[in-house]
Amino acid sequence: MAPQRGIDEGTAGGQLAVFLVELTRQTPVRELSDRFGRSSSTWGNYLNGSTLIPRQLVGRLVESFTPPGSTRNTKAVRGLELWKAAEAERRAGRSPSAGGELVRGRQRRDDALQQVVKYRAVAANAENHLAELRPMLAHTQSRLEHAELRLRLGDERERARAERRLGQARERLGRVRVQQELARRRRMTAEEQQEFWMAEVLSAQEEISRLEREVRDLVTVPPRPREPVGRDAAEAPEAPDAVDDADFEARLEHITAEGLEDAALIEEDLQHLRPPPADPVQPLSSPALDKPATSGDRRLGQTLAWRRLVLPFPLLGVTGFLYWACQEAAFSRIGGWAVIPATVLCLPVLYGSLRATTVRKLPARIAAPLLHIAWSALLVLDQLPWPPPGTGAR
Repeated sequence: MAPQRGIDEGTAGGQLAVFLVELTRQTPVRELSDRFGRSSSTWGNYLNGSTLIPRQLVGRLVESFTPPGSTRNTKAVRGLELWKAAEAERRAGRSPSAGGELVRGRQRRDDALQQVVKYRAVAANAENHLAELRPMLAHTQSRLEHAELRLRLGDERERARAERRLGQARERLGRVRVQQELARRRRMTAEEQQEFWMAEVLSAQEEISRLEREVRDLVTVPPRPREPVGRDAAEAPEAPDAVDDADFEARLEHITAEGLEDAALIEEDLQHLRPPPADPVQPLSSPALDKPATSGDRRLGQTLAWRRLVLPFPLLGVTGFLYWACQEAAFSRIGGWAVIPATVLCLPVLYGSLRATTVRKLPARIAAPLLHIAWSALLVLDQLPWPPPGTGAR
């Protein structure tokens, strides 16, 4: 039978209850309980607006009591809008069913329990996905190894075919690994949500206990027995030895679609738990780098440029003077042995002069010894007994 309690149509919860009553076409609550789970009293509360029905049940009721087509889509959109409005009203504390702190505490506990059950179902679904992806991953890896073996042993035609299959196997392996990682993340998120909502249940239960002690002289309604919301979770099928590619792709697409639905469900719930956004990030800026060059910086740059232009000329003059002094010493006192002090004194100064004239390190290391060797060779040749000019044979 339909619920006897009146429905307050002036609230979002009441409008949702009217929509559910019209959708189920006065179906008895016992039949709804046998068909969709939960107790008859729970369904009575759903249909009279005292308890907010879970979102998943709204979709199942629309699919069960509405023929396929545009009518079903319209009903689904309408039911989702009413459910969101009722949920917002319940969160804002404007629902007339929450007439006191004790009732609100029980409602809070019931909501937390529903969230726990929902995320247990999400975790179970993610676990089923992981169980189904493991044999798919093993099969894909075996296909990959087989393709690699054929690529090594086949001829040119077989090699091209094996390369194509190898690429397909690698692409499928990447997709399977991505879905496996997403399923692991959904499972971890669902477990975290379970812990959060279990803590919410305990907090609500403590608040209920405190309020019950304060209102012992009032008539309280004993808590109704609740039945856990079950969700039919099909066991992961055993992986056959040979899996058809079309069936493989269909299963992978099915897992991807369910994973997106679970991720959207988790993201929607996490929107209520996230803190408000902080101040917008200020643009990165460094005052020390953004400020224009000062006059001191300009003077320093001018000084360095002036030194680079002026410094090479004194060094070149010192180098030429040292070579001249060594050459004069060679003709007056020590002869060709002047090459030794010239190497010790002149070669480092010559290298420094080249470096001061902005010559790179490696060219300077090559040019300085070559110039010094040329000068030394000419100095030694000058020590030979050459005939004086103009005394040749007549």
